[in-house]
Amino acid sequence: MYKIELVKEHIMNEIEQGKIKKGQRLPGCREVAKKLSINKITVNKAYKSLEDSHILYSVPRGGYYFVGADVKEVITSKNIDFQNIKPDPTLLPYRAFTHAINRAIEEHKKKLFEYDTPLGLKSLRETLKERFEQNGIYTSSSQILITHGAQQGIYLALKALFPSLSSGKLLVEAPTYNAALDMAKSLNIDCIGIKRTANGIDLDELENILKKEPIKAFYIIPRHHNPTGYSLVEKDKKKLVDLCYKYGVLLIEDDYLADLGTDKRTLPLHYYDTNQLTFHIRSFSKTFMPGIRLGAMVIPNSFYDTMIKQKYLLDINTSSIPQGALDFFIKSGMYDQHIKKVNACYKRKLLKAKAILTYMCPAGLSFHVPKQGLFLWLTLPVEVSANRIIEKLAQNNIRVCSSSQFYITNGVEQNLRLCISAVPEEDIKALGAVIEAIKDEMRQ
Repeated sequence: MYKIELVKEHIMNEIEQGKIKKGQRLPGCREVAKKLSINKITVNKAYKSLEDSHILYSVPRGGYYFVGADVKEVITSKNIDFQNIKPDPTLLPYRAFTHAINRAIEEHKKKLFEYDTPLGLKSLRETLKERFEQNGIYTSSSQILITHGAQQGIYLALKALFPSLSSGKLLVEAPTYNAALDMAKSLNIDCIGIKRTANGIDLDELENILKKEPIKAFYIIPRHHNPTGYSLVEKDKKKLVDLCYKYGVLLIEDDYLADLGTDKRTLPLHYYDTNQLTFHIRSFSKTFMPGIRLGAMVIPNSFYDTMIKQKYLLDINTSSIPQGALDFFIKSGMYDQHIKKVNACYKRKLLKAKAILTYMCPAGLSFHVPKQGLFLWLTLPVEVSANRIIEKLAQNNIRVCSSSQFYITNGVEQNLRLCISAVPEEDIKALGAVIEAIKDEMRQ
């Protein structure tokens, strides 16, 4: 016991002297054991004792961290933006991509400065064909359309499926990506919602809707769902695709985070679709360079001519220079190296977020932190107003999203969506201030 207390005293002295900062990872057990000439098991017992006293918190296979006041205090010294979905600015590969642009211009020369086919740069489409095959998507390069971001892909699919004054309805998840809802509204598309929960989609409810309603297409985010962060399990994906085929419903699969830490055992809906019913949409904005606005989509054969015409009318073709640069970036291996770096950073953020939420979460508040992805999903107690929490946090320069904007009709406000992508790793501790604001509201 004396040696355990010796370790605890050593750690507390380090904290008091400012050598261990708030939210900082503590030295490993082996390092402290060597410094104090004691057994590392003793150090581990001391750390566990400090955790039981709520001085430290642990992350599975990630060590111990000092809780400190700043996990709980409201941070006012800088803006903490849990609303923004842009990538962490420290991860953007500016120099490498500049090199890729120069190499692309050297390789393609004048071709990148001329009009191209609406489908996009042929060499990039061929590169993506090979890359998609590694993810279980088997298609030809002529069925891949390069878009001005994934958002344009969603818009083109909706416009092709729902031309002016057409009949039929769009099925969407509830909640779902708010920009997709806005696009459907702008195109006067009648939408119906189906609940998306931690357990996925109720397939019996889905079949009932498909039986009763004239559903023409189903817009769905199967992996890394926005806003909840949930992912569908494989058996449900196959059944879902089979149901849509049975009732003649096309799928708009928004797989915008396919490259971000997706388990190789998980597959897109497109893999299970052997009947050419799926518009499969990808983005390079969330994991790479948002400013280049590049996305890609796989077009079903029956909509090929329509999509090419619409793309031409919209903007002729997506800019060729960033396409050429991305093509080189992927072929050179730099893209995969970049994705590994991004993935590692976001995993660390998610682990830290889960540790803080687990430690501080009061009874009545539930949360979901995925193993991979961008979003944290908090479900508030019924007596707590999401809007009041948002207002209170905004006064202290912390921004979060209410769930209301992710539904067909506003009004569902018992959830908060927090995105970790743009928040620096050291500022994830601001989650403590979010929880404290909720606790204050619960006490009132």
